[in-house]
Amino acid sequence: MTDPHLPPPASSPVPEARVEPPRRFRIPLVWIIPLVAALIGLFLAGRAWYQQGPVITLQFKSGAGLEAGKTRIKYKDVDVGLITALALSEDASTVIATAQFPRDAARLLVEDTRFWVVSARVSGGTVSGLGTLLSGAYVGMDVGKSSESRRDFVALAEPPVVALDVPGRSFVLHAETLGSINVGTPVYFRRIEAGQVTGFRLDDSGRRLDIRVFIKAPYDRFVTRETRFWDVSGVDVKLSAEGIQVNSESVTSVMAGGLAFRSPEDGEGDDVEPAPAGHAFHLFRTQDEAMRKPQQVVETYLLRFSESVRGLSVGAPVSLRGITVGEVKAIDVDFDAAATDLGLLVEVDLYPRLLRPRAGVPDMAQPPSSRRVLDRMIANGLRAQLRSGNLVTGQLYVALDFFADAPRAAADWSQTPPRLPTTKGSLEELQATLGRVMNKLDKLPIEQIGGDVRQALARLARTLEQTEALMRRVDGLMAGDARETLATARATLEEVQGVMANGRKLLSSDSPMQQDLRLSLQELGRAAQALRELTDALERNPEAVVRGKPDDQP
Repeated sequence: MTDPHLPPPASSPVPEARVEPPRRFRIPLVWIIPLVAALIGLFLAGRAWYQQGPVITLQFKSGAGLEAGKTRIKYKDVDVGLITALALSEDASTVIATAQFPRDAARLLVEDTRFWVVSARVSGGTVSGLGTLLSGAYVGMDVGKSSESRRDFVALAEPPVVALDVPGRSFVLHAETLGSINVGTPVYFRRIEAGQVTGFRLDDSGRRLDIRVFIKAPYDRFVTRETRFWDVSGVDVKLSAEGIQVNSESVTSVMAGGLAFRSPEDGEGDDVEPAPAGHAFHLFRTQDEAMRKPQQVVETYLLRFSESVRGLSVGAPVSLRGITVGEVKAIDVDFDAAATDLGLLVEVDLYPRLLRPRAGVPDMAQPPSSRRVLDRMIANGLRAQLRSGNLVTGQLYVALDFFADAPRAAADWSQTPPRLPTTKGSLEELQATLGRVMNKLDKLPIEQIGGDVRQALARLARTLEQTEALMRRVDGLMAGDARETLATARATLEEVQGVMANGRKLLSSDSPMQQDLRLSLQELGRAAQALRELTDALERNPEAVVRGKPDDQP
């Protein structure tokens, strides 16, 4: 700072420095574009990080149809995820796929969610996934109903038959064999497709199959505790007195099998409570067997047969003159070392209600017991007999019938179960008759009879030769006489022809013989007329015979 009392300095050639305020920092224009690109990249990266959803792993048995970065995951035909990586498991037995989902799809990944590969597939009578022939395979997804999330899943080997969001209920059927039933087999209610078979497994004992079926709403409300299920696979052909009956549920059931269910008529109604989900039912073989009314009272009896029971099976009917009164329960061997033959024991269940008099019979205040009824019937000739129910298949059944010539017998009530008397079957009697006939044929001297027949045939051949030689000699002797006889016969015929010719001339209309004959006939007519007049005159004047002809009065 200068002193104001001092004189001003002399002018100097050095310029005076000036202090200027600092300038603001400026970004060069060349850096604006990279900066904006970086900001956009950071924004997109933050947005992608914010929207990035969960990553899950899927375990497949095979990687067929799967491609990393291309295979989509769809739910209700909407893309909800993508397979990002594929790798083998540690033991190389399965394929581990990594899938990326968006943030809003996290609620779909719950405990019971299911995954499977969708591709062109032909199963039974259905064809699915034809659209993948052009677009390629994809992973299907079925969202579960659980509330617990999950990130590791095992994919299904086959597509599920029924989605988890389809309303309805599942049930279990117990069957002895699987037959033509498979996953996806339809289940019918009154010939309407009401459900499908969802799976099956062999129980722990290995004696039966547990078949799982799903019945869709609203048909599931018709499944009650009294509902009967039966197999309708193929065609049911029956031959009865009414003719041939052919029954089938549908074309699909004929080709790929099927099941059907229905409740008995007395169990149907609006007030019947539906069966709970998971309830177990027995799968019957036919509709007739399923709809048969169960008997409340069953009595067991024992039958002993000394003949073969081949063709008799457990469940075969016991018939009383065409009416089924029971069924075969068991078949066993009656082995007794002291016995001379080996018997077969057939245990049967009889329905005593069908063997008693019907209600309302006069003088029947209390129906008799089964023992009294059977004793009375056995005394009148009631016996059990094996009969053929089908000559083609050889199936047998037990028939109860009355035999007038049967030997006396009685039921053994001391055993448990009681034993009823039996008689030989019709086939056994036929075989015995044929055996007796064959024994008689064996006793015949067949060889001796054959030798005698050969000798008789030889003598007959010699006789025929002698007869032929005799006829040749007779022909030679008769040759000359035959020619003379023919010549004589020819001359006789010529004479007869001449006579016939003259006869024709005599019988012609202009011949003299014809004219004389006509004149004679005329004279004969006039004589007959005169005789008639004489007769009339004598009738009028009988005295003319004595007195003569009376004179004519003027």
